[in-house]
Amino acid sequence: MANDAIEIQLKSQPEVLDEDKVLIAKAKENPEAAGKLYDKYYSEILSYIYHCTLDGGITEDLTSNVFLAAFMHLGRFKWRQIPFKAWLYRIATNEVRMHWRRKKRIVTIDESAFEMVSNELAGSENVVIQEEYKLLHKALSELKLKYRTIIILRYFEDKTISEICDITGSKEGTIKSQLHRGLAKLQDILIDWGVLPE
Repeated sequence: MANDAIEIQLKSQPEVLDEDKVLIAKAKENPEAAGKLYDKYYSEILSYIYHCTLDGGITEDLTSNVFLAAFMHLGRFKWRQIPFKAWLYRIATNEVRMHWRRKKRIVTIDESAFEMVSNELAGSENVVIQEEYKLLHKALSELKLKYRTIIILRYFEDKTISEICDITGSKEGTIKSQLHRGLAKLQDILIDWGVLPE
């Protein structure tokens, strides 16, 4: 059973890469074909940016910027460097960084920032989960952007260390170190707030 799962996993990755190669080749020749790439990755990039900004309006703007930049520079994309999906995440990460640099302010989180999350959790009607989610995101906003990005990619977007390396352009040791430091800082924040025991 485990061997079947491993075999399926190994087969699925090349299939995705082959499909992306075909779509990118078509998109380079015909801009209308880029719509398929957009449809394929839009919701994933939108979700990632939302976890980084916690603002629906900003998320939509930045997501549009990501795809605009990607399609404008599609001719520069080279398969030998990173997968297309990782390239999109890299552009998204840069868009988020530029957004916070332009703002040059501390992130303040208010109730409206959690509208999308509340809607997702409304079906469960679990107030405790909603409050924990809000608290965790508020604590994440206290971290430096480099730590927040790594934690979001790893735990909210379920990316492997290898995928995070592709997205950020960092080495595995650097990612592991930043993840460890970021989680330690997050734990310290939650201890200071009295959420976790000392």
